[in-house]
This record gives sequence, structure tokens and C-alpha cells, in this order.
Amino acid sequence: MSQDKMAESGNLPFLLEIGSEEIPARFIPGAMSELQARTEKLLEQAHLSWEGLRVLATPRRLSLVIEALQTRQPDRGVQIKGPPVSVAYDGQGQPTPAGLGFARKAGVGLDACRVQEGARGSFLVVDKTEPGRDTSVLLAEELPGLILSLPFRKVMRWGNLDLEYPRPLQWLVALLGDEIVPMRLDYLTAGRVTRGHRTLAEDRAVELTGAGQYEQALLAEGVVVDPKQRRKLILAGLARSLADFHADAVVLEDEELLTEVVFLCEHPTPFLGTYSEDFFALPDRVITTALKSHQRYFSVGRRQGGRLLPRFAAVRDGGTAHLEKVVAGNERVLRARLADALFYWEFDQRQSPDDRTNLLEAVTWLEGFGSVRDKIKRLGQLVVMLWEGGLGAEGDPPADLFRAAEICKSDLVSEMIKDGKEFTKLEGFIGASYARLSGENEAVCQAVERHYWPRSAEDELPGERISSILAIADRLDTVAGCWLAGFQPTGTRDPYALRRHVIAVIRILLAREARLDLRQAFARALAPFADHAGGSDLEAAGREIGTFVRTRLAGYFMENLACHPAAVRAVLPVRWQDPVDAGNWIDALTGFRSQEDFLLLATGFKRCRNILKEKVLAPQQYDACFARWQTGGRGAGGESFAGLLEEAEKDLLGQVAGAADFLARSESAGDYADVFGRLAALGPAID
Repeated sequence: MSQDKMAESGNLPFLLEIGSEEIPARFIPGAMSELQARTEKLLEQAHLSWEGLRVLATPRRLSLVIEALQTRQPDRGVQIKGPPVSVAYDGQGQPTPAGLGFARKAGVGLDACRVQEGARGSFLVVDKTEPGRDTSVLLAEELPGLILSLPFRKVMRWGNLDLEYPRPLQWLVALLGDEIVPMRLDYLTAGRVTRGHRTLAEDRAVELTGAGQYEQALLAEGVVVDPKQRRKLILAGLARSLADFHADAVVLEDEELLTEVVFLCEHPTPFLGTYSEDFFALPDRVITTALKSHQRYFSVGRRQGGRLLPRFAAVRDGGTAHLEKVVAGNERVLRARLADALFYWEFDQRQSPDDRTNLLEAVTWLEGFGSVRDKIKRLGQLVVMLWEGGLGAEGDPPADLFRAAEICKSDLVSEMIKDGKEFTKLEGFIGASYARLSGENEAVCQAVERHYWPRSAEDELPGERISSILAIADRLDTVAGCWLAGFQPTGTRDPYALRRHVIAVIRILLAREARLDLRQAFARALAPFADHAGGSDLEAAGREIGTFVRTRLAGYFMENLACHPAAVRAVLPVRWQDPVDAGNWIDALTGFRSQEDFLLLATGFKRCRNILKEKVLAPQQYDACFARWQTGGRGAGGESFAGLLEEAEKDLLGQVAGAADFLARSESAGDYADVFGRLAALGPAID
């Protein structure tokens, strides 16, 4: 549809472009999603219709494009509710100041008000028509605040401006059809002038005649503003280059890297480079990490598997002019990176894992909380506790578990990992590689690598028993030490990723269906820090960690496992310590909720709480109370219930005492549905 016809229909294309210095690639996808969601919400609240809303982005611009946007809000009928009739008029039917004031405030005479019946009686209402506003005026008011409210990982200020954005803002375009939307963003006034590619168009100013020509105008100036189109160009260009090189060659799939590269360029030109096969003395993961982490290169391998091919794929932000010099420069930089990696690899092999472990005595773990060597000693104690506490098999802990705990941090002082190099993210993998080269058992090497798993909420779990135990031990120790050192998470601040560590422990336990009392486990993890805690109350710290774990566990059950929130809230206050057991209780209660007996259970529980009021037992008193009922029932102070006079009281006493052993057997057998059923059967006696 032409713009004239769109205008006749009350719709025009809209463009908003926020121009800035280059924004980090990892910031952009989230900002695009937020801009789209917040704009849609704004338009819905403003009662404006639209078609074809998209968000586009490059490193230098974040753009909102709408194919057809309603140019004016529709008029709306609104109803203004006033005071009750009894307040608006006195006993003689004369208007009161309250009634007159309401009419005056509504902008009408009192005779224009009508009476409406409601659930609480009659009251005055005024029906009015609220005229719609021009979309251009409305957007000029609302968009500046929306833009500045976009959440970014980091923002900055510049000059003397009280303005926060990831990078300094340079220009602003806002067009509805071919008219400028009269908006300001602090020191920027919206116009129709954007900018072309930094090099291909020499950052030339580009004047837009209308919103509908945006993408074509920028394309003529070297900018592919649509990230989906840039992605297609990159993949197609790489495929052509690889086909010319080798029929079996393929870029190794890396969605994270591809997304980053898409947002690192405005005009992508893919190319292939080469490096020496001498570097194949390095593990493939070291080579691919060198390519990706520092240079943002793609690795190239064979389609049918096998080792890497001595090629890398990269993307230039620009055209093909002098591309051979660009390729040569990238090859030179990569050669230096790989030469460094090969030197580190060969140098580190002069030392054994034990040699490097001993060096950890000089590496501080947390200031005032000992060295990394001290942490290793604590891990040796924790793995025994975990093996015996529910995670192990029959017999004593195996030697491989102790050995893995002994050398699991040895690569932290290796040349490959230390000093914050680009290979730091390979910690664990490098330690396992060096352990293999030193002749360690494969079970030990596997645990050394996997005790860092999972590294994220979606990452793979350690899997087998030894790796899982070491992974949990490492995280228990980290949470305990960091908590005592004052690094508890607050709001969005979590410098030592304690939330992620706790979620990892929960995931591992649930995946292995391993029963572990986390309250006791954290108490054991806190105990070795008694000399470092500086007078901190270890028991209080344990309670705080327990609350922290319970919150994480509740979120995981509800958000990741889709458990019923009411069941989660009912179970966790008393069953959080053992995540596997808590999950079983939640499943049982969720299933029982659909049965008729559930109402009896809920009613009986509510009546007991109402009768007891503030005398309800704390969770830590439940076990002792239950033990008393198993011996016939008596008070917390040893008092007997033999003096009960009412028959109903005696009946309830007998039924509760008789149910105790049954409840104990059912709980021990894991038949929690039977537990709820037997408790529900007490309903009539409670009534």
C-alpha cells in the first residue's frame, strides 16, 4: 500500500532510530527484546493499532520500525464514578457540596450526572467522550522515557550529562510517515538524518524523506540494518568460501559466536584464513578457544567429524577492498595467539599435577580465609561426608575420589590458565588434560574436568558419581566460605555466583536422585572456617544459608519443574533440607489435591491452627513431637493426657496415637500419598 493510501486509512509507517557509539554485541539482543515488548505495551495502553512492528539493530543503532501505525487515537467513552446518591443529595433531595463538587470536577452540570445501581447501593456517574490524541504528540511524550528505561548490563555517563546509556548517544531519528516526531532525548532533538557505514560511506549523513525508505537508504550507504539479513549474508558467504576450499569442510556450529559476530558488524564480509598444522599439537578445544575468545573467529573442521582443518573463518565489517591484507593481518595475530598457547602447553608439562598443587599454598582463595591449598584440604573432608551422607555407594570412598579432590585445582597455577588469559574458561579441562599426560586414572581426569559442571543453568551435569560428589563438595565449600566472608547475594549483586552454585547442587542431587541433608552438609562445610570467621556465628550463618537455599529450591521447583506453587509453599518450610525428598512430597501433595479427601485434610489442618493460634510448633520441634506421639502422646514438658474428660478429646487422642506408627511406616517407605490419606482420616475426630 502506498503512503498516500495508508494516510487515507489513518495509518503511516513509523521509524525510531537511536544512534550511538558502538554498543557491545552481547548487550544488543536483550535490548531489542525489551524495546519490542515495551513498545507493544505502550501502543496497547494508548489504544493504537499497528502492523509489522520490528526491532532492528547494528552496533551503532537500535531501531524500531512499524509498517503501519494508527496516526491518531480513537475517541473513547469513559465513565467517571462519583459519590453515593445519599452523599450527593441531602434528605430533601437538594444537591450537597459533595455532589456539586463531583459534577464540577467532571466538567458537567449536576443534571448531566446519572444514577447507577451497584452492589453497595446507588451512586452518581458521568459518561464522557475522551477525544483521541495525535500519535506523534503521544510518542514524543512517551518514547524518551521508554528509551532511557531499557535495561542494559552496564551503562555509562559522559560529559556533564545526567544520562545513562551503554555508549554515548550521537543522533536520533523519529519519523511518522514523512513527518518528524517532535521528541527530545536530553541533548538530542529528533530529526530525519541518520548515518551511513563508518568506512564504506565515511560516516556520511543520510537524510531520510520518510520512514518507509529507511532500510533501503541505509543499504545504499553500506549498512545492513536487519540482523537477520546480516546473519544470512554471513552464513552464505562462509558456505561459498568453504566450498572453494574443501568439499568436506564445514564451520563448526557455535550459535553464541554467530550471534555475537552478527552484532559486531554493519556490513559483513566473510573470509577464510589459515594457520600452521604445527599447532595441532594443542588440543582442539585450546585452538577453538584461541580463535573464538580473543579474535571471534569460527573454527573449521571436516563435515564427517575428525580433527580440525588448518583454516579459520572470520567476518570483516566492510567490503572486499584490500581483503587480502585483512586476511594476512588476521593470520598474523592468530599465529601469535596460538604460538603463546603452544608455549604454555609445553611449559606446563614440565610439572606434575602434584607440583602445581603444592604451589597453591601461595595462592589466596579469599582474603583472610586461607589459600587454595587449604580449600583442597577441606574438599578432602567434604567428599567423605558426602559419600557417607547419601551420595556414595557401599564401602569406603574410592581412592580416585580422594585423588581427584587433591589435584582438581592444580591447573589454576598453570601458564595456560593463570593471569586471566583467554584460556581461563578452560579450567578443569586443562587440569584433566595435564592429569592424563601424567598417567592419572581416567576416572580422576574426568572428575577434575567435570567438577566445574554445570557452569550455567542449562549446562551439562557432571553425570557419574565421583564427579558429582566433587562438584557438590566444591560448591558447598565456596558458598560457606563466601557467606562468612560477607559476599552474600543482595539484589542483582552476586559477585561469587552463589545463586548459581546452589542451583547446581540442587540440579545434581535431583538428577541423581541422591538423598542428602543440605542443612547438615552446610553445617559441615562451615565448621572448618571457625578459625577464619572472626567471631561470626556459624549456626546463624547456617540458618541464613538454609533460607537462601530454600528460596532457590522453591524457584527451581516452580519455574523449572512446573510444580504447583501451593504445594511447594506447603512442603518446603519443613522438607527443604533434602531436595529429592521434598520433590517427592510435592508430587504426592499435588496428586492428593485432586482427591475428595483433600478437603478433609485442609479443613482439619486449618482448624488445628485456629485452635492453637500462636502455640503452633516451630519446624525444628516437629520430630520430637512426633516421637512423643509414637509412645502414646504426652506434652513437651512430659505432661500426661490421661486427665482428658471429654469423649471427643479422648477419641482424638486415641486416633492420633494410633496413626503415629502408620505414618512413620508410610513415610519411611516413601508412600507420602498414604500419609496424607491417613491425616485426612483424622478430620471427623478433629471436627
